[in-house]
Amino acid sequence: MSVLPDPTRGRLMDDTAGVRMVPRTTAASLTRLPLMTASKHARTLTRALAASGTTAMVVGTLVSAAAAYAFQLVAGRALGPEQFAPITVLWTIQFLVFTTVFLPMEQLTIRRLAAAEPEAAPRRLFLIAIIVAVAVSTAFGAATLDQLLDGRPMYLAVVMILIATYGAFALARGSLAGRRRFDAYGWATMTESVVRLGVAAGLIAAGAGVTGVAWSLIPGALLIYLWSPFHGTASTTDAESGAGVTLATFVTANAAAQTIVAAGPLVVGALGAGAKEVSIFFETFLLFRAPLTVAYSLVARVLPPFTRTAESEQRPALAGWAIRLGIVAAVLAGGGFVMGDLVGADLVAIFLGSEYRPDPLLAAYAIAGVVIATTALFVQQMLIAMRATGALAGAWFGGLTAAAVTIIATGGSASDRVALGFVTGEAVALALIVLAVVRVARSS
Repeated sequence: MSVLPDPTRGRLMDDTAGVRMVPRTTAASLTRLPLMTASKHARTLTRALAASGTTAMVVGTLVSAAAAYAFQLVAGRALGPEQFAPITVLWTIQFLVFTTVFLPMEQLTIRRLAAAEPEAAPRRLFLIAIIVAVAVSTAFGAATLDQLLDGRPMYLAVVMILIATYGAFALARGSLAGRRRFDAYGWATMTESVVRLGVAAGLIAAGAGVTGVAWSLIPGALLIYLWSPFHGTASTTDAESGAGVTLATFVTANAAAQTIVAAGPLVVGALGAGAKEVSIFFETFLLFRAPLTVAYSLVARVLPPFTRTAESEQRPALAGWAIRLGIVAAVLAGGGFVMGDLVGADLVAIFLGSEYRPDPLLAAYAIAGVVIATTALFVQQMLIAMRATGALAGAWFGGLTAAAVTIIATGGSASDRVALGFVTGEAVALALIVLAVVRVARSS
């Protein structure tokens, strides 16, 4: 483990965890956390979260999610299952690249700009990351062109432009949120999704078919530039220093997290389940994962105040929030499990059709796991704010290991084993994230 000087603070930094080198914190010392002081600081943090722009961000995110669902409904029904298949592939490629690579870039941009002494984003590093993402995505599309993309080279051009556009979109959103322009962030997020829906509907009405729908995935993200997202200045001192390690650990953490969240259908199939069981698993988790999908945009609202808190003597407030959120997640996950067991299967049948009705236990696992995963997404912003992306990666790999062990060691149907692994992995990851937040905050 090397020790590097932090160029913006003049402190010694641990380049693997992003936190200051201090004497080791023992488990016993954590019990001496000044909770009364943390409670007082938490009230200050709560007021910061309620600042101007929050309503616009929440409304914009919810409308965006509704428009995304409507896009799937309109385009899916207009094209039919076979013609719509390439669109689902394009959508999946964009989603995985965005959540694994581009979301870390967005959040690191927010953290830098939200600091008391704003720092410029490492744009050269981010540009390289976007180029690599475009190359890898295009290579995957080329390798699976006949199997997944109907053998049409046109889709490779769509992949290239789509991934490049959303890389820039992530940096633009990060710049807006980092400069506390939350209203613009919310409207831009809403516009991206609504315009995609409108363009797709118009092209379908004009007879453009699947080709038009494929190209409709792109223009909405370009409209974010109407809000001049990069307007403003920030220090350019050592913008690239240490950024590569931070981005690498963050991407590693998100890759592990996304494996737990999104790889379920593949694992179910690998365990020998039939096509029907795989489809039921996919559709069940797709429906109940909606809160987590919405949360990917809302976390940009909490990261700036968390960053300011992490830079001040109020760090104990972050530990207090993490503990409380962990307890709330446990209670809500228990309630979600009961609700899923009672009515979850019926909800899937109502929204997706009776042919996709899952076993009640599968629905219960899905709801409970999503509650934990959504909470973990918010709590991990505290580690990002405290520059502890190494600890974040360790937590998610711990969760991934727990999920794998659960799937291997338990019995039952393939779906039930994978779903239980999902719940176990998310629970272990959340527990490790909470402990890391408390440790880092206490050691400050």
